[in-house]
Amino acid sequence: MSLIVFTAVMFLKNEVELYSENNVLLTVEKPTFITLSEPEVNNSGSDLTQVYQMTLLGLNVGTYTLINRSLENGTSFIFEEIKNTSWIPYTFSMNVNNLEDAEYKSWNPESTVRLDEAVYGPDPTTNPYGVFTTQNSEILIGNVYISRSLQLGNGEWVRELRHEISEFTAEQGVLAKNLWLPPKHTSHTWLMTAQEPLFATDEAEDEWIAFSLENRLSQLNWLTPEGPYVKLELTDDPRTELAYGYIDKRTADLTSLEWDETSPSLFFDSMILNAEINQQ
Repeated sequence: MSLIVFTAVMFLKNEVELYSENNVLLTVEKPTFITLSEPEVNNSGSDLTQVYQMTLLGLNVGTYTLINRSLENGTSFIFEEIKNTSWIPYTFSMNVNNLEDAEYKSWNPESTVRLDEAVYGPDPTTNPYGVFTTQNSEILIGNVYISRSLQLGNGEWVRELRHEISEFTAEQGVLAKNLWLPPKHTSHTWLMTAQEPLFATDEAEDEWIAFSLENRLSQLNWLTPEGPYVKLELTDDPRTELAYGYIDKRTADLTSLEWDETSPSLFFDSMILNAEINQQ
């Protein structure tokens, strides 16, 4: 019986539409036997939050949360989070649809420069996946981050990054963020969508991409509604090797403020507005 349940959870799938706005259609492909409840909806300031309870054969196995953050400049951030609160693993695919005629530009044309590993240890995170440009919009796609909550010896709670998923499947107009979520783990991903170009010119975008690949402490990759998770410095506690958390200075995104003064763009303006919300 256990094998039958496990097989059903792993391989039988169905797809559910969860967001359709501003030329962006998001769906989730999930195990058929995992059902989503009607969402608990909360509208607070710039954020519209929808929380879905997930159940398997009547037992709660986690939550799926989608937050639509609408900025005053017309840009939106979409944050997606899946929490596996159960003791069974499961697979999901978070899909971005309607990309049939979109042009794609990678934000990782080359490898990133490593942080000072003597200070930070390894940081496997990379730039966001890249930008899809359609006739009516631009969509910057973030990567997927699988992590678990971890308490350090000093009592501080951090996120331990288990792995970053930075390679996705793009077929027939659908970008699929496929993931395997272990028990008691959480996945985060995000996107930024705008009705206008994020940068005034391709050259301006290329300049930022090149800079961000060379200056790892300037690019914020793992975005969440509360702020960006960033690599924490190593301590004598070996659990800090892959520990990430919030740092006020990084949350303020001073780099976007500096770049917006010399090379204004919708991207930097959106990052600044997002940082202001995170600091409230």
